[in-house]
Amino acid sequence: MGTLWTVWPLDDQMRTWLDEIGVGYPDKPSRFPTGAEIKAALSRLRDLSVSVSDNGLNATWQASIESRESRDAGPWTLLTINNFTGDDLPQEVCFEKGWESLIKRVLGEFAQSSGPLVLLADTGDGEPQIVDH
Repeated sequence: MGTLWTVWPLDDQMRTWLDEIGVGYPDKPSRFPTGAEIKAALSRLRDLSVSVSDNGLNATWQASIESRESRDAGPWTLLTINNFTGDDLPQEVCFEKGWESLIKRVLGEFAQSSGPLVLLADTGDGEPQIVDH
């Protein structure tokens, strides 16, 4: 079994929870990235292979991100948007399995436009991680 990594912006509810558990975060605006911002960020990952599965509006949108050599030779992950609502709207993203270091790199690209994002593992291991650009 692999880890499902969920992603959240630093909204008021998230900030309150992080305060309660003692996790620091930057005092910056934060939101989910738009579809266009996600696509632009993925295009900047030139050293990786990115393969997109676009099923249209209100459907699952996925990007398989992996080492150019092969999944066995380097980092990989599967970025998923369960309900893609368009390029101009914020998208809730998650990562199905993959290398934590690559996931954080991708989120760092998103954070350039969306602000810092919170990464949570479904395993309950470790604290939430704040990823900024």
